[in-house]
Amino acid sequence: MGILCLQLTKRVNQVVMRATIRSVAEEAGVSAVTVSNVLRGLDSRASPETRARVLEAAQRLNYLPVSPPTSQNRRLDTRIVTLVPEHQNITHYDLDLYTYEGIVEGARKHGYDVLTMVRECHDRVLENDELRFVDRRSDGFIFAVSIQGKWERALDIVSEHHIPSVVCYRRDTPDGVAWVDVDNDSVMAQMVAHLAERGHKRIAYLSGPQDNFDESQRQRAWVEAMWKQGLPLRQEFVVRGTVRHYDFHPEAAATVRRLGATAVVCFNDTLALCLWDALEAQGLRVPHDVSLIGVDNRPEAVKRGLSSVAHSFSEVGRLAMDAWVELKNGADATMCSRLAPVHLVVRDSVRALSP
Repeated sequence: MGILCLQLTKRVNQVVMRATIRSVAEEAGVSAVTVSNVLRGLDSRASPETRARVLEAAQRLNYLPVSPPTSQNRRLDTRIVTLVPEHQNITHYDLDLYTYEGIVEGARKHGYDVLTMVRECHDRVLENDELRFVDRRSDGFIFAVSIQGKWERALDIVSEHHIPSVVCYRRDTPDGVAWVDVDNDSVMAQMVAHLAERGHKRIAYLSGPQDNFDESQRQRAWVEAMWKQGLPLRQEFVVRGTVRHYDFHPEAAATVRRLGATAVVCFNDTLALCLWDALEAQGLRVPHDVSLIGVDNRPEAVKRGLSSVAHSFSEVGRLAMDAWVELKNGADATMCSRLAPVHLVVRDSVRALSP
């Protein structure tokens, strides 16, 4: 009876008190030094079996390491949010850069600082996702991630530990993680409606990178928009626009020509402009022979006269910061999620067909 009471007392204390390295060591049956080495990523100092036992014990006790000089494992309100960009050098990519600017603007409004996770994972400590995302150096995370399969483990970790987090440009998030994305349904609805009003019926869709979340959404939305307009739908009118490494598909223009499409709605402006050049190389003229519409309203589109659906990466960042603050304050992730508005900018790349 005495042993049973002692075990029960031990369990109660583990639930009520904050877990420490010493309590994790006791749970795993190892020394506190071994626990410290494992949690710091020094895997060579412990066997794989010991490492697994330590991590399992830490998870059972809900142990969350904190960064020095804080010595107690307690939740701190840092007034900091961490941006996790898709690329390490955010100045080279519009999506990362302008999303960052929007987050900073929103953080300033809400009274937060912004930390940016840009370090490479050469340090073994940084390879341990559990430590990178639960050390509580900030109050939560905003991910700018459009590529499927990237940061999946990190998203599972923040969900598991109930760390306030928002994902930009994706909606397939784990429980408790909110999202902010471009309104892709409205993107395609506006493009297809504009073309239908000008007499186009043979409208192809030029697809984007297959691992991009918005690609799957825009292709689905194209199908729905065509159906709502009562236009013929054929699978071959989905024209592959990219090959490996996001390069433009060399057969895209020939496919459009073979299909006899009078108009093409494109995944983004970059692909639309590549298609424009490829069509001209084959002797076709835009918009006389083929009308084109892109997405993003990039400066190159403005210069070329490409009709495009405009949206703002900065607005996505601002909305993400608003959603994150609501989530941190206890709101439901589904209710925090948002769609960034879009609008069609009509230029010279679409012509009206004769009745």
